[in-house]
Amino acid sequence: MASSILDNATIPTLTKSITQDSIDQFESCGILDRQNIHNDPELAAQRLGTTYAIASGRMSITFAAEALRKFFGPEVFNHTGSVNLKFLRPVKGGDTITVSGSVIQQDAVEQGTQVTVQVQCHNQNGDTTAVGQGVAIVA
Repeated sequence: MASSILDNATIPTLTKSITQDSIDQFESCGILDRQNIHNDPELAAQRLGTTYAIASGRMSITFAAEALRKFFGPEVFNHTGSVNLKFLRPVKGGDTITVSGSVIQQDAVEQGTQVTVQVQCHNQNGDTTAVGQGVAIVA
């Protein structure tokens, strides 16, 4: 894959609607036996000062990985890909999160070309909720 083909390429935009039910379902995979800031609004209020439970940052990572998987293809991303996000603003039930991004760097490596994508997550108000990078090696 030639560098010029991917220069400034954008990943497919991915939009997800967040509900408290989707947060609870996501959290049930990892935290089954205790209340936490993701499933208990009162505990979130005590610990964070919010009036609502917040979605786990892992949900945004999952959304970013899905967008990157669509961009690189599952065979490439599932075997060589990764994503790393910094969380800037809480996500809550009722939010709609949109993931977008573009290629910012390509480097020749032994296995092919390492492609780095700058990734952003925004809510329905245009507020940035997370930023970071995704990387995969394209043979």
